[in-house]
Amino acid sequence: MIHSGLATTVLVAGCLDDVSSGGPSDGGDGTGSDEGSEAQSTDDGEETDGEGQADAEADDSDSDDGPVSVVYAFLNAAVEEDLDRMSELSHSQNPLDPAAWVEDGWEFRGGGDEEEIEEIEIAVINDDPTVTDIFELEGAAFWFEEDALAETLEDADMALVEITADDPTEDDMLWLLATENGDWRYLFAAPVDDTPDDPEEAFEEPIEDEDDDVVVEIDWEYDSPTSDIQQAAVTLTEERGIDVNRIEIKSTIEGASTGAYDRDDDEFTASWDTGATLYIPYDTDGDQIVVTAINEAENESTVVHREHYEPEGGIIEAVQARVRIR
Repeated sequence: MIHSGLATTVLVAGCLDDVSSGGPSDGGDGTGSDEGSEAQSTDDGEETDGEGQADAEADDSDSDDGPVSVVYAFLNAAVEEDLDRMSELSHSQNPLDPAAWVEDGWEFRGGGDEEEIEEIEIAVINDDPTVTDIFELEGAAFWFEEDALAETLEDADMALVEITADDPTEDDMLWLLATENGDWRYLFAAPVDDTPDDPEEAFEEPIEDEDDDVVVEIDWEYDSPTSDIQQAAVTLTEERGIDVNRIEIKSTIEGASTGAYDRDDDEFTASWDTGATLYIPYDTDGDQIVVTAINEAENESTVVHREHYEPEGGIIEAVQARVRIR
């Protein structure tokens, strides 16, 4: 399934984690993905709030056919599940054109609403990025071959657009747009890399779910029988002790996320009422797992558990050792 939600904006949402081989016939290497993520939604781009729009108005990107307006149009099409419009606004080299994935057998489901769009800010942060800049984005090296992309974009204009949401469970995103046949088109998106040099700078005070509302325990030493990537096993309560319909689990430094949902939808229900265990990659040099409980109907979220992982010998020593190895 391809799903579109608020703020996190790489399409093929929540599905790329399941891709082991193959992909849309006309896009991408199709060998895997760093992390599934979701698309956000908005209206036609004529009205926004916040500094993002003000920044956009400082240059010509706020014109009717500029990169910011194309972002709004694309997200609006995602809400309306208008795959033809989304494909029309996609660059021919966009590896995540949802129409191509649906043609290859995936399902697309839109998400978000106009009220949520008031909480996002969109701004052009680089109006002249290079192909080298593109490969600084997470996942770009997976989807593109640098020389081939440089040749394709040789005569194109490019812009890097940042999308920021107030929702603490959403990642800030970078969208790359490039002109094709004279028109701005969506090419690629990736989460903002805000990992600090010292992981402890990103840590907040631990919070223990003492009442077992959501979390029973986190096993940092889980040995996966199917993956060489170190993961933590997060055991959930058999019955939730808090009025929410969704939880999100994130590793702060590794930047991975997973979660459980309970929605009134016959086609999609993944509840934790059976004492499920979820697995999430983390940075073995030091990391923090944050569990957030979300009531989507009330638009409320609460961090119910926050736990640190510190390797034997300490985080600073582990980071210094990693730097020496490099």
